[in-house]
Amino acid sequence: MKKKNRALHLEISAILLKYDPMDVGAAIIEDDEYDLEAATILSRIREVHSKEELTDIVYEEFQSWYGKDAVGERDLYEKMASEIWEVWHRYNKSAA
Repeated sequence: MKKKNRALHLEISAILLKYDPMDVGAAIIEDDEYDLEAATILSRIREVHSKEELTDIVYEEFQSWYGKDAVGERDLYEKMASEIWEVWHRYNKSAA
């Protein structure tokens, strides 16, 4: 993974951990709890054109990882996706 992509991946993972949608907070020992989910979101982020689309992708990825019944409602993922959107655009600006 390129250095820039690795840094972006780590930031996305940190955002997921901050919101901790699967409530693993007390059970985690390391900060990489959501690294796999961050990787799948990052792999799809280039196809995104809006915060709403990114919210859909984040929600879909959590459903894929944990099952539809376990992840709650889509609106729980809006703030998380919004922060990821901002990070994504910051990284794109620095690459230009």
